[in-house]
Amino acid sequence: MTRRLDVAIDIGGDFSDLFASAPGSPPILLKHASDHAAPLRDGIAALLAAAGIAAAEVARLRLSTTLATNALVSGTASPVALVTTQGFGDVPDLGRQSKRDPMDEAPPPPTPPWLSPPAWRCEIAGRIDARGAEVEPLAPLPDLIATLPEGTPVAICLLFAPLNPAHEQAVAQAIHATRPDLRLSLSHRVDPGLREFERMLATLADAALKPLLATRLTGLLPAPWVLRAEGGLAPLADALAQPLGLALSGPAAGARAVAHWAAGEDAIGLDMGSTTAEVSLVRAGVPLTAREIGLGALRLRCPALDVESLAMGGGTTLTLQAGRIRFGPPSRPACRGGTQATLTDAALLAGWLPATLSGQALDRQAAATALHAALGTTDATPALELAEALLAGALRRIALRRGLDPTVALLVAGGGAGPLHAAAIARRIGARRVLVPPAPGLLSAFGLALAPASASLEAPCDLALDDLPQHQALAQAAALTIRLAAWGCTAEPAHSLAMAYAGQAETLEVPFTPGEPAAALAARFDTAHAAMRGHAPGGARRILALRCVATAPLGPPPPHAAALPLAERHLPDGTVLRDFADATLRIPPGWRATPRADGALLLEDAA
Repeated sequence: MTRRLDVAIDIGGDFSDLFASAPGSPPILLKHASDHAAPLRDGIAALLAAAGIAAAEVARLRLSTTLATNALVSGTASPVALVTTQGFGDVPDLGRQSKRDPMDEAPPPPTPPWLSPPAWRCEIAGRIDARGAEVEPLAPLPDLIATLPEGTPVAICLLFAPLNPAHEQAVAQAIHATRPDLRLSLSHRVDPGLREFERMLATLADAALKPLLATRLTGLLPAPWVLRAEGGLAPLADALAQPLGLALSGPAAGARAVAHWAAGEDAIGLDMGSTTAEVSLVRAGVPLTAREIGLGALRLRCPALDVESLAMGGGTTLTLQAGRIRFGPPSRPACRGGTQATLTDAALLAGWLPATLSGQALDRQAAATALHAALGTTDATPALELAEALLAGALRRIALRRGLDPTVALLVAGGGAGPLHAAAIARRIGARRVLVPPAPGLLSAFGLALAPASASLEAPCDLALDDLPQHQALAQAAALTIRLAAWGCTAEPAHSLAMAYAGQAETLEVPFTPGEPAAALAARFDTAHAAMRGHAPGGARRILALRCVATAPLGPPPPHAAALPLAERHLPDGTVLRDFADATLRIPPGWRATPRADGALLLEDAA
């Protein structure tokens, strides 16, 4: 009888990870070097073959990928034509007229020049006002649309479209009638929030991804369920309709796994791979959410799990500048055939890594040569300690900013490099416990296997708390129930409000159940405000958006992997090293390790 496997594949920068399971059978695990030169279809086929899985055995394929993230960060996504309201063509260049780093004398432009070429911007007369009413009829399409190259993505972003999308819909229909080859992104669908620049930038980014992802993801068999930044899966066709949500899908999978292993506790997730270290936050076993994702210099409004990506991974390069160690962009480690010294090379020379890692032999002499050329020494300790200090400072800052106390939170470590550094980082931030899941190097693939199907809706408003439109919340739930039913899923809607005190611009998300009294919502908001911002001043409370997320599990929870160390090594200073197939765990002196019943390993600081 043919196996019917639920296969989760996370395609990362250096490695692709596979976690496949079927009821009643142990999971199939694989970490394999990524081949980004090959078509994605061929890469997935090679991964399945390496895991001993025939195509006919794949009952469901789940996918998370760095394609969208890399395309936006590197600027290799498509340039976009912009259709906007007359007088608003300069919004991409003006932004908010602010800079994130006050010390930066030459801040980057708010919109990367490649993303929105000025020659491809056109303004159209017609106006919707701040109440959603038409005050000026829509004019005919600008002539520029007819001259755009074939297949050009077009972002349509008109004033106050989230309150009344009629003009955006009319422009889309007119473009489709004359240029059906153009790929359209409508701002009220991509980002239904107010604030023109943020909505325009998100719509430009969404449009920029459409040609690339349609080319790379189309033709995959079986058609995958793709993970979005908000931590839920969608069928491929629905995901490609709004590809901005595919940015940071891998880190979202890791955050799902961290929440699972936190088992109801507050936790900080450290998912450290070859390129970056992703930090996620969990409160009482529930991953925190965010309204913005960061991709290099870009800050894009997009519903997402709260994950912050730090430019520190095993492939981070090392240099010496003016007598100081500096960390640079990622590269292939010298011990794996690269030319530059990296943190992986330093860890190998410190004796932390085995001779073979994830099936690849590590060249110690090449690492020593590269490190000496970069730093003038083969002593790896200063670089490793500095990297851990920087990561610890970032984790502490990220946790405290969201009201999470790092001294009582559980630190969940995953990724190929996370278990190597987690205990030392935990000691620096005052955390007393570190949890290392089984198969830690496959953390994101396991989180992908956990992820439910999900879809969301948001409606902007500006209402007093007593005027909460219960009927609109119920309508959102009904619409999402119908959408998930079309996917073959039974939806479980959950509602929330974006709330603020009168006069505040920044909101907090507050869960609610339709029909509950306003007084209960007010108390919940005050509690959340005090926890996040240190005070609850009281006063009028405003609702600035209604949100609904519907989820549905895609099968039973996956089984836990059995993670037996391949070897245990000891260093002269008392450090214990446990080598797994996908990662190495470093247990410094003063830490004790206790296996948990679920297969995870709990490290506790006994010092």
